[in-house]
Amino acid sequence: MSEVSATHMAPPRFIADRSAARTRLAYLDGWRGLSIALVLIGHFFPVPGINLGVLGVEFFFVLSGRLMAEILFIERYPLKKFFKRRFSRIYPALLVFVVVSMVALSGTFVAFKGKAALTAVTFTYNYAGILINRAGALDHIWSLCVEEHAYIILALISAVVTRRGRVVPLLLGLAVLAMANGAVSYWFLHMDYETTYWRTDVHIASILLSAAVCLIKADGKLPAFLKGPYVAVAAAAVAVLLFMDPVPTPIHYLLAVPLLAVAVNALDFSTRIFSGFLSSLPMTTLGLWSYSLYLWQQPFYKFVYEQGTNPWLMLAGAFACALCSYYVIERPSREWLNRNW
Repeated sequence: MSEVSATHMAPPRFIADRSAARTRLAYLDGWRGLSIALVLIGHFFPVPGINLGVLGVEFFFVLSGRLMAEILFIERYPLKKFFKRRFSRIYPALLVFVVVSMVALSGTFVAFKGKAALTAVTFTYNYAGILINRAGALDHIWSLCVEEHAYIILALISAVVTRRGRVVPLLLGLAVLAMANGAVSYWFLHMDYETTYWRTDVHIASILLSAAVCLIKADGKLPAFLKGPYVAVAAAAVAVLLFMDPVPTPIHYLLAVPLLAVAVNALDFSTRIFSGFLSSLPMTTLGLWSYSLYLWQQPFYKFVYEQGTNPWLMLAGAFACALCSYYVIERPSREWLNRNW
């Protein structure tokens, strides 16, 4: 997902990202670490009563919204450089994952062919998986599609709407429309979960809401009661409760996602116990590995979910592939492209 670098020798709350010449916050890397931890627990060791995999994706999305708002609307990052860095961050590891998986999984129950691979590498799988055909080993790519589409939409807004005072109402308006779209699709048109919430025109709300809250905070207009030291952990905790199975699906996205958007932006004011936990070495390390882990966990998870294979063995396999991906593909290719492109 979106990058936040962490250098563990630096103080825990403020991290210098040398490659981007930006000050990064370690607890945001830890938030990403928490996100991937939720996905892995939800997939390999599911907790009765709550889908932690779905919840983990929402943690990713609201973080992405905050970071994209900072980069595109506050720092006014050049769009050409923005898209180059997005490409170097996302694409090499994705391409290797898709190609290797297509070959390695050939002949298994999760095998997929070139057409499915093409929808993954062109970021159209979230619609192709709904309208044409699903490939279980690629099902997690829907969330990358939503995020990539959000990058384009937010970049276009940053290019067209130059006054920041107009950006927040636009982001909030689009987010409300997307949430209403999801509620109507699920409640009244009786579409199933994937047909509703894999779509960018519905799920982009998570990213847009967080981006809007980030800009409200940057403009000094965030209400004082949202700057309390326990707001982030309280909002996140209530959001988790709202994702429990007894709560109807649309409510998850109408109430819980706005709370997560507040939580990730309120981390700047959070109690040091919570921010310190997120800034810890295990959490920030998980955050650094999160994208490769997210890519590679899916086919291993399918073996657990569909065939009851030992979850510890499959999780170990996912970590082995992810670490190879991170240290051999993701990080070297990103550094080389950012340095030479």
